[in-house]
Amino acid sequence: TKYPEVLQYLVKRGMTKETISKWRIGFAPHEWRRLHDHLIGKKISVQDMHATGLVKKTDGENKFYDVFRGRIMFPIFDQSGRPVAFSGRIFIDDGKSPKYLNSPATVLFNKSEVLFGFDRAKTAIRKMDYSILVEGQMDLILSHQAGLVNTVASSGTAITEIQLRKLQRISERIMFALDSDSAGFNATKRSAEIALEIGMDVKVAVLPKGEDPASLVAKDPNLWKHALKTGKHVIDFYTETLLAKNLDRRVLVREIKNFVLPSVLQVQGKTEQGHFVKMISEKTGIKEDAIWDDLKSLTREKMNPN
Repeated sequence: TKYPEVLQYLVKRGMTKETISKWRIGFAPHEWRRLHDHLIGKKISVQDMHATGLVKKTDGENKFYDVFRGRIMFPIFDQSGRPVAFSGRIFIDDGKSPKYLNSPATVLFNKSEVLFGFDRAKTAIRKMDYSILVEGQMDLILSHQAGLVNTVASSGTAITEIQLRKLQRISERIMFALDSDSAGFNATKRSAEIALEIGMDVKVAVLPKGEDPASLVAKDPNLWKHALKTGKHVIDFYTETLLAKNLDRRVLVREIKNFVLPSVLQVQGKTEQGHFVKMISEKTGIKEDAIWDDLKSLTREKMNPN
């Protein structure tokens, strides 16, 4: 291989050579016009390169330079398996460039619709009747390598309703991989709310502190599988998170109302809601009637926000 240090890095992160080849992972050298010149040699117009987000124009001059430089390149495929965009992970960090750089929106690539890995995961999602949602390319690829081929990734952006509906069409059940940091938690909370609202069954796999699916698979694929096996329904998870804080009783009641009950409201159907009200009551000792009253007042607040 031309760039042994890049291959070494990927292997160190836990990827096999077979995986690298299967996902068509490459490297864009740290040069300003390597791709530009190569494509010109292939009789591809600068306009087409620009339209697909591969080159940028220099300020005030009619010159172009490569967008992806010094990055490990992950092609992003559409649902038929055709490459439509790229995600480039920085290889030599200069301290000022973003860790990941994704293709801009183009005619071929709408980032609020495309799910990374969906082309390879859709059959498994249908068969296993649930999808696993992770955040980054490494997480996705190493999950597939570990045999969890029903995994898709949001490519570092917040998951959208369009993407969730795409998954829902093949299975109502979804498992979010949750980073233990608060940013991961908050991003997941919003996505989980959308998923509940459209009627999906939402669980979360809680990862050990400081770990992500990729780091778990690199250590031992069974660690990631265990996190998925012990996944909890998102409403159970929120309730247990608050209970673990050992809050004063009055504060706990308020926090359950503000933090957990909005998710119960998203759940469709009175019977389903009843199931969660009972569970929250059993875990917290708050009477079911009191929880129903709080739910009613939340509904009123939602309908009359002023």
